[in-house]
Amino acid sequence: MLPREKVSIGLRIQREREFQNKKVTEEVRAPVAKWYSITRSSREFYEGVLRSNCQSKRVLDCGSGSGKDTFYLAKNGAIVTGIDISDITIEEAKRRAFQKDGASNASFLIMNAEELKFDNDYFDIVCGNAVLHHLDLNRALGEITRVLKPNGKAVFMEPLGDNFFINLYRRLTPQFRSGDEHPLLNGDLRLMQCFFGQVDIRYFHLMSLLTIPFRKLAVFAFLLKMMENIDRLLFKLAFFKKRAWRAVIMLSKPRKGTG
Repeated sequence: MLPREKVSIGLRIQREREFQNKKVTEEVRAPVAKWYSITRSSREFYEGVLRSNCQSKRVLDCGSGSGKDTFYLAKNGAIVTGIDISDITIEEAKRRAFQKDGASNASFLIMNAEELKFDNDYFDIVCGNAVLHHLDLNRALGEITRVLKPNGKAVFMEPLGDNFFINLYRRLTPQFRSGDEHPLLNGDLRLMQCFFGQVDIRYFHLMSLLTIPFRKLAVFAFLLKMMENIDRLLFKLAFFKKRAWRAVIMLSKPRKGTG
């Protein structure tokens, strides 16, 4: 019989795979699409960081899904491997690879990000969009630092968990999320300092959340830009950083052997 810890990890991974497959086949996340109408600024910042660092680099895209970011990285000169726990999305990514420019630099594997099947010091960059909050951070960060080269970097875009109103919405709509995911808290961000010598975080989306009801109106772009400018001012203060919806997390100077 497997140790209790191994069984619980196995069951958690199985639940996560089932949810991710269901998310694709049944579109369980479709009703929350309206929230992402305001996320252009965080998305562009995340892509910009990757684009400026990925040329001719070996990159691991964790939680790659059907390959949107993997193909973006490959198109911008990276040699990139996309991994996901969902077999359905990986198969879709492989099908899409035949139709994409630069896809010869992209490959896809079904893999658990907490148990990477790569050699030590293998990647220049490890990245992921909304993946860390689905993982056991201790296990995942230990694996990320292991496979990163000593001068490697990690870049992640993640939801945060300290906004009361967003958390209320999450509690009211549990069907849109897997049972094991956990938006990142301050303790999670502090934990990253145990695995990386440098942790830089850019915060996004607070007052801009108020523009979501206006997303179909002509005035939306103006309102969003105005609220984003206010957000930039507010995020100079630690109190408001904690209330952001999303963050782009940039990690460097991996501490080897901390996993």
